[in-house]
Amino acid sequence: MATRSGADTLLTERRELMFPTLTSEQIARIGYHGRRRNVDRGEILIDRGERTPRFFVIIDGEVEILQGDGDQPTTVIVHAAGNFTGELHTLSGRPSLTQARVRAAGEVIEVGSDAVRLLVQTDGELSAILMQAFILRRVSLIDHGLGDVVVVGSMHSAETLRIKAFLSRNGHPYAYVDITREADVEKLLDGFQVAVDDIPIVICRCTAMLRNPTNSELAACLGFNDAIDSALTRDVIVVGAGPAGLAAAVYAASEGLRVLVIELSAAGGQAGSSSRIENYLGFPAGISGQELATRAFTQAQKFGAEILVARTATRLLCEGRRYVVALDNDIQLAARTIVIATGARYRRLPIENLSTFEGVGVYYNASYAEAQLCHGEDVAVVGGGNSAGQAALFLAETAQRVYVLVRSARLADTMSRYLVRRLEEHSKIEIRTRTE
Repeated sequence: MATRSGADTLLTERRELMFPTLTSEQIARIGYHGRRRNVDRGEILIDRGERTPRFFVIIDGEVEILQGDGDQPTTVIVHAAGNFTGELHTLSGRPSLTQARVRAAGEVIEVGSDAVRLLVQTDGELSAILMQAFILRRVSLIDHGLGDVVVVGSMHSAETLRIKAFLSRNGHPYAYVDITREADVEKLLDGFQVAVDDIPIVICRCTAMLRNPTNSELAACLGFNDAIDSALTRDVIVVGAGPAGLAAAVYAASEGLRVLVIELSAAGGQAGSSSRIENYLGFPAGISGQELATRAFTQAQKFGAEILVARTATRLLCEGRRYVVALDNDIQLAARTIVIATGARYRRLPIENLSTFEGVGVYYNASYAEAQLCHGEDVAVVGGGNSAGQAALFLAETAQRVYVLVRSARLADTMSRYLVRRLEEHSKIEIRTRTE
């Protein structure tokens, strides 16, 4: 356990990485990509929901980052001389989650979105500083629920779990209200005749209230895909944003090709939903699937790749020297090359009425969301692969007991030896072989 002084040191170091102060030399290099201008107190540099991402370096004065609507928004941070604005949406082109307002008059360097992307591609030192800060700032927004979405749902609702998983895996911060724990909220919904099938209610960007929206409807409300021009003919379209699809996007975009990735749910694919991956090259201490997916997603955006989420590719058409991918919303996207990286599907158990319990007792992931629902419960993990082993270990942290059910006679036939040993030595895990 870290001592208080050790924890304080860690927080201080993380804060310095989130909000670093640039040197005069670094500011000068950024200046080549932007324009210097004076700003007045109260001037809005970036408005909440703005779809034209810009990036500001403060030369003199102060800029405060605000979250929330109304007359008294919350101050997230105050940037002074040498600091800079921005987080992951600066690269993605999605609507800004926060507002940047001048607190003390001064001078700034304003850099447009294309110039920001060029900067992180060509300047290795600044790329590391900016990318690290952008990622940590987004993590902080998620940790504190400082987003533009409120989800009102129930822990007994499969659709609530779907919405929470969609937002979490797309790295979008949100606040959550559970009606099973907030009686006043449940009474309020009853007063407005909100039916069970309408749960969850999603308040989106304080401008719309959605009743049990589809992932596509939620993505549209949040502007996830607004920056994508469907009229362009791209060099490469990648169908699927799992590790293979994201790798293809990174390699192609880094060579200067115009790349678009189409993904049904969220970046990372099946690997993105894993609680922990320990046999992935380059991560000796292991890494969560969500973290791996976020890094790959951000890396692809760094090189200019675009990610279209919550859409399905339905047809592939050949038109002369180009291909056309038709989407489920009848939009057609053209490219010179198509990479199909659609990954795998989960096998479902041949059990009667299984679908009735999917999302409310039967799950296909073992993420933080599912672990919360299984807290203090007996859990059965069906399967003997590495993902089943990692899931069992992760769930055992909060569950009362975990049973691993395997059809074969030996777990070692299908699972890495290091995982088998951990399962066998864990006091809360019981392995049952020859079990179906």
